[in-house]
Amino acid sequence: MHINLRHIFKGQLLRNSFWTFSDLALYPLLMIVATPLFISKLGAEQYGLWMMLTVVVQLMNALNFGVGDSTIKYTSAGLALNQQKEIAEVVNRNISLGVILTLITTLLGALAAYFIERFEILAIQKADYTITVQVLVLFSLSAGLKFIEQVFLSVLKGYQRFDIAARLSMSSRVSVLVASAAVVSAGFGLLEIALVTVGCNIFNLLIQVIILRQRMPGLYLFPRFRIHSWEEIFQQNGWFWLQSVIALTGFLADRIIIGFYIDMATVGYYSIAALVGTQIHNVLLAFGSFVFPKVSARISQQKNIEQVYYVSRMAITGLGWGIIACLMFGGSVIFKWWLGEAVYAASYSLIRLYLSFETIILLIIIPYHFINGSHHLKLNSLFEFLLRSSHVVFMLLLYPYYGLTGIVWALILTTAVNIPFQYYLFHQRVLHQNGLMNALLPVIPALFLTASFLLSHVYLQIAFLAAAVIVFKFVYWNKAIKAFSS
Repeated sequence: MHINLRHIFKGQLLRNSFWTFSDLALYPLLMIVATPLFISKLGAEQYGLWMMLTVVVQLMNALNFGVGDSTIKYTSAGLALNQQKEIAEVVNRNISLGVILTLITTLLGALAAYFIERFEILAIQKADYTITVQVLVLFSLSAGLKFIEQVFLSVLKGYQRFDIAARLSMSSRVSVLVASAAVVSAGFGLLEIALVTVGCNIFNLLIQVIILRQRMPGLYLFPRFRIHSWEEIFQQNGWFWLQSVIALTGFLADRIIIGFYIDMATVGYYSIAALVGTQIHNVLLAFGSFVFPKVSARISQQKNIEQVYYVSRMAITGLGWGIIACLMFGGSVIFKWWLGEAVYAASYSLIRLYLSFETIILLIIIPYHFINGSHHLKLNSLFEFLLRSSHVVFMLLLYPYYGLTGIVWALILTTAVNIPFQYYLFHQRVLHQNGLMNALLPVIPALFLTASFLLSHVYLQIAFLAAAVIVFKFVYWNKAIKAFSS
């Protein structure tokens, strides 16, 4: 019996890994392939407007109230303790909350569109204000529908069925992207993109409901609005929500500043750099989410989590740094082929700087998931507040002197200062390990890599790259091998 269970577990793990990787790889690949099409068909100004409106809508994701993360945490913990009724209650409460949030985001989209048009808040051409209002309302509705989808997919992740969640996520995201590319190729514009986005999201929600009913018939998928449950929502979702609000606002601040001070074309070029770095981060963040339900379950059962930490830390950082290094040292050929000469010339320096920022910021991924799976949710809110507020302050300070590059340098420098502090508290509170070296050593390879990427002298690049590899071997690889073998 032990062997059979082991084979079942290994088979499920392989399915989870395969489909999650497929989802993570396919969408960014298609997005990267489609970006030159969107720019060429829409033009830099309209593409930049699309990206700017996407930023405005993404700000509304701050209203998510932690529906995704809390669903994963309490579902996985409930499974570990065999509390099926409690799982059903949490899932239904978050679905009900998702429906309410859909209505709220749509209303906020209409309100934001009014203020943008009335007071000319963004650097948008006057001829584009009518289309801006229409598209923003539709995108806001679509963003609200995504809250409901987060709950559906998070239920599956909480049950550790990442394979099904990945297939549904892939279908949802790819269908919207392919439909948008088809609309643009046919000669239509932003309004038609927004319409097909809403249509695809509604269709995908219906498919997800059918799948969940088949797989988990004990869940209540029809919303039930009960006043007394709001206190429970704030108690269980509150800290997840607060950290996402802070992170999202800080994450989008760079594009908001550019859209306010410069123009939509510059937003478009900067968005290309952010697209490359963000897609890498999202892939690593999703891979790291494998450990979230595992950590939550092990803590509920009072089991050790250090081994999981060292292995997952090595895997995520090693994968991320490897991808970024390949793009940095072979990027001129790759990006010129992808973007074409004109767009490449306007965006490549920004891409290199943004990838340098991503080299450091990816260090927060594994601690983020471990904290969310632990009893120390306030730590993530604290970390996000300190990191994102310092980003905003230094972007505003450096932009007047260094322009667009000053914004990215503000991200790089403030992140490099924040990460050791975060690691010190994380090791102390979550892993119960004291010592300054636990905070400093994991950051050193990222700093060496960043120096290697940004220095122009080839011998210095090689020296810093070699130093990064050596430190990674001792700090990450050796610890992970020891933990894995134990």
